[in-house]
Amino acid sequence: MVNSAPTRGPGSRPGALVLHGFTSTTASMQPVADALADADIDVEMPLLPGHGTHWQDLAATRAETILEAVAAAHDRLAARCATVVPVGLSMGGALALWSAARTPGSGGAPSPGVVVINPGLRLAPMTGAAAAVLGRFRPTLPAIAGDIAKDGVVEEAYEQTPLRGVVQLDRLFARSRKALPLLRERGTAVMLLRSPRDAVVGSRSAQLLKKRLAPGQVTEVILRRSGHVATLDWDADLLQRRTVGFIQSVHVRDR
Repeated sequence: MVNSAPTRGPGSRPGALVLHGFTSTTASMQPVADALADADIDVEMPLLPGHGTHWQDLAATRAETILEAVAAAHDRLAARCATVVPVGLSMGGALALWSAARTPGSGGAPSPGVVVINPGLRLAPMTGAAAAVLGRFRPTLPAIAGDIAKDGVVEEAYEQTPLRGVVQLDRLFARSRKALPLLRERGTAVMLLRSPRDAVVGSRSAQLLKKRLAPGQVTEVILRRSGHVATLDWDADLLQRRTVGFIQSVHVRDR
């Protein structure tokens, strides 16, 4: 598993902060991380707090704890790379936008670009409030993972969705939406990789992203054959090529 790739020298390569989705693990992003490492891009891919163990751990994890882990991973990468481009799927996409908007604590420059794959930025109306109320009476809902069109592919994720975690997810999305004006002001390049057949997030978040950013700021790539977890689906190769090419281009442009 690629968690971080060794560098050849301080600031000599672009870096990619790779972020997985809600209830999932780094396994959903491993093919992307491997493709980036093969292209000589330094990779940092943290397992986010509350994930990869038991759903009860996610239920007990606050949004701020996840944001702190993302910031720490970004700072580690910024300390050894000239540029850092966050790359995220679903919740990871929201976190990638938030991370791209912040200035790294190590003193590194803000991210010149960000890649989001079927990003989530807003739950359905009243979902967060409903989860807070319903969570008092029942702890979980059925799993949201596994929206993959390709037969025989299974996403490594929790088999239940903790309602308290959904409340915190709503807060994460709110923090990410607040970052969008800064990304617009800076002119941060955004690559949006989107699956029209996404049964988890749908198109609302992608539409919001394009509306909040400037015309021409978002490069959209349509993944026509894939479901929500496009990183493991039919369009995985296309997704990897476009992500690698985007990071290489913004790295060169920013130097």
